[in-house]
Amino acid sequence: MNEPRNRSRKVTRKAGPPAENETASNEAASPVFQAPATDAGNSAQDHSAKGDKDNSGKKNSSDNHNEGGGNNRRSRSRGSRGRGRGGNGNGNSNNHGGNNNHGGKNGNGNGKNGNGNGKGRGRNNRGRRNVPKSMQGADLTKRLPEPPKQPKDALRIYALGGISEIGRNMTVFEYGDDLIIIDCGVLFPSSGEPGVDLILPDFGPIEKKIHKVKALVVTHAHEDHIGAIPWLLKLRPDIPIVASRFTIALIAAKCKEHRQKPKFVEVNEKSDVTYGPFRVRFWAVNHSVPDALGIMLGTPAGNIIHTGDIKLDQTPLDNRPTDLPALSRYGDEGVDLMLCDSTNATVPGVSASEGDIPANFKRLVAGAKQRVILASFASNVYRVQAAIDAAVANGRKVAFNGRSMMRNMEIAEKMGFLKVPRGTIIPIDEAAKMAPHKTMLITTGTQGEPMAALSRMARREHRQITVRDGDTIIFSSSLIPGNEEAVYGVINMLSQIGANVITNQDVKVHASGHGYAGELLFLYNAARPRNAMPVHGEWRHLRANKELAISTGVDRDRTVLAQNGVVVDLRKGRAEVVGQMQVGNLYVDGVSMGDVDADTLADRTNLGTGGVVSITCVIDNRTSRLLEHPTVSTTGFSDDDRGIVPEVAEMVENTMNDLAAEGENDTYRMVQKLRRKVSKLMDSKYKREPVILPTIVPTNSGPLVTDEEDVDASRESL
Repeated sequence: MNEPRNRSRKVTRKAGPPAENETASNEAASPVFQAPATDAGNSAQDHSAKGDKDNSGKKNSSDNHNEGGGNNRRSRSRGSRGRGRGGNGNGNSNNHGGNNNHGGKNGNGNGKNGNGNGKGRGRNNRGRRNVPKSMQGADLTKRLPEPPKQPKDALRIYALGGISEIGRNMTVFEYGDDLIIIDCGVLFPSSGEPGVDLILPDFGPIEKKIHKVKALVVTHAHEDHIGAIPWLLKLRPDIPIVASRFTIALIAAKCKEHRQKPKFVEVNEKSDVTYGPFRVRFWAVNHSVPDALGIMLGTPAGNIIHTGDIKLDQTPLDNRPTDLPALSRYGDEGVDLMLCDSTNATVPGVSASEGDIPANFKRLVAGAKQRVILASFASNVYRVQAAIDAAVANGRKVAFNGRSMMRNMEIAEKMGFLKVPRGTIIPIDEAAKMAPHKTMLITTGTQGEPMAALSRMARREHRQITVRDGDTIIFSSSLIPGNEEAVYGVINMLSQIGANVITNQDVKVHASGHGYAGELLFLYNAARPRNAMPVHGEWRHLRANKELAISTGVDRDRTVLAQNGVVVDLRKGRAEVVGQMQVGNLYVDGVSMGDVDADTLADRTNLGTGGVVSITCVIDNRTSRLLEHPTVSTTGFSDDDRGIVPEVAEMVENTMNDLAAEGENDTYRMVQKLRRKVSKLMDSKYKREPVILPTIVPTNSGPLVTDEEDVDASRESL
């Protein structure tokens, strides 16, 4: 795999089935997935050998198909530099030809203009998704085949999001003709995905099986576990949603915004429900949101433990610690596979208790001379309870700010999870008029989200609250990978105003909701699983969690490292990787879902960083000669760069004259030629990569000849 993957390939044989020696050489030259060796007996070995043979055949054919697709993808990616520089022509008829690069996107049958399987499916356009190359393993060089047909006695497991990333958790369990899903969340976009609101799991692999889904089981009410449920329900509105009382309340509020009324099934840690071949039991789990549950999933192929997000807090504020005895009892029954939270697997020891936070809040609020603004996650009811208690102890009123914070706390108070003395909560408008030392604001914006309340306060764009010199700002949160720059930017702006910013590095104002390595060891020792599959983490977290599982006695060859789309079969007590399906990112952009691809994001990035060069040429539709001087305009350039306009106009004129002399009359090729020429000039001379928008307007240059009949026909009758 040292050779470049995108090199050109020459045809070495005629079409038709390859010869035996040729097949052998091809298999030797290209890496083919090898299933792990099993010790399940001779019959199992025979079956495995047969399956390997079949898979090898499938692999060769699928490789040829996928490599072709991959090469097209790569050529599109390369072309996206040119396309990114040139854009799509603003819908002009000449540049519709330029969109031929996207023919694969719109002509694939699953696309928006494809088979017409409904609004939801049309927008879930597989061709538009940023699908990564199918690779798996520590060095990401093992190319996996398409998964084989599922054995009748096997449980198939695959994640559509949430593995090798922190966010959009969604895991599918398939046995026979029945499916059950655990969690369905969102991932928030990074700075490299401009204009994107949310990133959803890729529903593509289950779209055709959506009628076979028996239930959606939700572990807890965080956005990365429930945020994508409204979009899943657009594919099928009647999917039963199985969750705890508080989790159902937050899901219902979210679905109400989408005018949906899901079918809910309320459960608790003592519940025992059955859906088809799946028996679902639960156990109490401690996390940074009330009513979190772990799952014991019983199937004919074996028992599965899914921890969800978990920590072992010995002194939780709700007096509901993680039920290790229940997990141990499930371990006594036999756990064939354990899917364990990996978020803090790299951190040694045990995490801090939520019970340590309230005393620090009271001390900080007591020492504050002016307004106190506390930023926390909108679902962390325990943290908000501690902040309210600190405000009451110091004679301050509390105001909530941020739509999600206000909604969630209202629900929590109605359900009894949040206890507030009468008269403590006041509207934000009233808090703005009160003396600063008499108020405390609890708001969102811990991760530097541009539209969050705290970010707007930092930019002095908030409608009601103005941060002043001497205010105390408490960041009661931890950084999420990828958000560091945004958070530090907000902190810097607040400090520039003169506010006293306090983070967890200064005072213990935050406790993680995910267990450290020492706590995960307790979980493995309690469950005693035969196989382990780390989930909910980036690669470094998954690998650390794998080593923890091995250290507790799980065999190394029974510890599965997977990424999104990797298919794991649990069969005869052994979990092993059998293949990989293509799973990409499904973007929510405004009101559309799935209509944004990598090329669109590249265009948006280039627009923001390189500016725009717009070119308009009017030509004779017969001779292709210019009828007037080209028009060139720039946007996003400094004043010193205005001198490039005459230079670009001269280059465009010379290029168009050369094309006319060559007899070129295809406007698409003219646009491409102009794009390449101007791109090369901008890159070599000005070190810029703007979006270049050439427009060719063919017109008739000859005199308008009319006869007397045309003139008479145009006159009004008298």
